[in-house]
Amino acid sequence: MEQLIERTPAIAPDFLAGAVKTDPAQNLMSMRIVLIEWRIKKGQEKQFLEYWSKRAVVRDRSGLIGELLSGVESPQLYPWITWELDERWTTFVNVGLWRDAAEFEEQIGSYMNEARPPMVFEAARRRRVLVAPERWRRGETDLPTFVHIEVH
Repeated sequence: MEQLIERTPAIAPDFLAGAVKTDPAQNLMSMRIVLIEWRIKKGQEKQFLEYWSKRAVVRDRSGLIGELLSGVESPQLYPWITWELDERWTTFVNVGLWRDAAEFEEQIGSYMNEARPPMVFEAARRRRVLVAPERWRRGETDLPTFVHIEVH
């Protein structure tokens, strides 16, 4: 346990003491993570990627820390994967990091209309969850500092 405490970054004691930073960009307690599981019809992956990259644009990114749309790796290649995937569709997972829930809601929330039918490339309705960090670690690598060439 002593080794763990000795290696703790200098910022950790402030949080352990209950100090809260006033700059929202630095306040991890207000940060929210949005997870969206996209279930895409087999053969429609290109159409979905085109939609996500060019039509589902986040116009005001001032509260967006970063967003990553990811394809799922094969459980055959990585047998430790335990997430149950349905073979009837291709799964993509969207991870959005936002400064706070209000900014996500302001920028994206109005587009989340469950009354609207699934999009033509969706095999099943997407699933979403908003999570709040309880604990965190910081690595020595930063998020990418550039936008993917095909994303607007």
